[in-house]
Amino acid sequence: MECRDTEEDAAGRIDMSRKIGRNDPCPCGSGKKYKHCCLKNKEQTTANQSSQKAERTPISRLTIARVIEDAKEDPELFEKYGERSNELHPETDFEEYLLRLWDREKVRKMSTEEIIDKLRSMNVEFDKTRFKEQTQSYISATRLADDCYYTQAFDAEGHDEDFIWLAILELWKRLSPEQINIGMIDDSMQDGYELIGKGNCIEGVKEWVAAWDMIRAIVPPHIKSVWDADQFLPEPLTQSIYNWCQNFEMELHNAGIVDKSYFLKRIGYCREFCDIFPDTDESILHNMYRAEAESYFELGDVETAEKLFKELVEEFPDNVWGYVGWGDMYCSGRYSEKIPPDYNRAEEIYRMGLARYDADIDIIYGRLEGLDEERTGTP
Repeated sequence: MECRDTEEDAAGRIDMSRKIGRNDPCPCGSGKKYKHCCLKNKEQTTANQSSQKAERTPISRLTIARVIEDAKEDPELFEKYGERSNELHPETDFEEYLLRLWDREKVRKMSTEEIIDKLRSMNVEFDKTRFKEQTQSYISATRLADDCYYTQAFDAEGHDEDFIWLAILELWKRLSPEQINIGMIDDSMQDGYELIGKGNCIEGVKEWVAAWDMIRAIVPPHIKSVWDADQFLPEPLTQSIYNWCQNFEMELHNAGIVDKSYFLKRIGYCREFCDIFPDTDESILHNMYRAEAESYFELGDVETAEKLFKELVEEFPDNVWGYVGWGDMYCSGRYSEKIPPDYNRAEEIYRMGLARYDADIDIIYGRLEGLDEERTGTP
């Protein structure tokens, strides 16, 4: 049985022509670097288009499955969804409807042979060897199900129809675990959010380290921005890479407060991110570079931190937060026991920023006022 077009076909339609680099001369002839000239207008236009696209992005079946599972496990959510269902479909018994739905947990409890037998009872042909070969051409279990298993003359009605894609999702984990799919990334992301929400930051970050490794492996090298990485995926993740990547950086910081080794992981992640996705929004790149510099400071390496902050304010001359973050390193409340507060150095850095910027200077004035309070010990 032949499958229909795969994600690789879809990925091949992405424009792979050479882009103007951020540090190349601007093609308008101004003599400035592209990033300091016409790129800003392009990024603003792209941001507006991205916002419009995001509103039209459909929710994946995997995300819907998670919502259903959460409703089954959480009494408050169950009641909330039940009330809404009764308003829209008063003729339907919501509890009975929800319990009849197939979900991942039901499929997980079945043995591999039971799953395959169930597929065959629905007239869905399944061969383990051929399935493993198919997974090598896909990054989405639901797309594989659509292309190769829903095309058969299957015999399924109502809720049983969902069993097919859920079965393919589970069988992929069991029969072809070495082949990464976006469901695996989604699981690591969501497991991390759950652990962090319960106060287990370290274990949550470990899940996210695994998610990042899978993202690096699955996104092709011609993708140069995190927004394009999200668009490359054949269906959206429960949380976009665009949003998650920033959460990951912040949680690596929180983990570093508990275990200093995570500041090293934060440095590695921020460097990798900027190398892999150099055309990402400037605000995100700035945060990543700043997080790298902060992490060296937190580890007590002031020399490297100073060097990176100097490079940061030169690389992003229009972003006041470079100077703000730099000065903040010398204020109280930092997590490096090796470096005592240095209010004079903090004031010097803040005032360098004040002399350089016309916009957002209220932020720096606020920092200077805070310094006076810290020096005197009075709020």
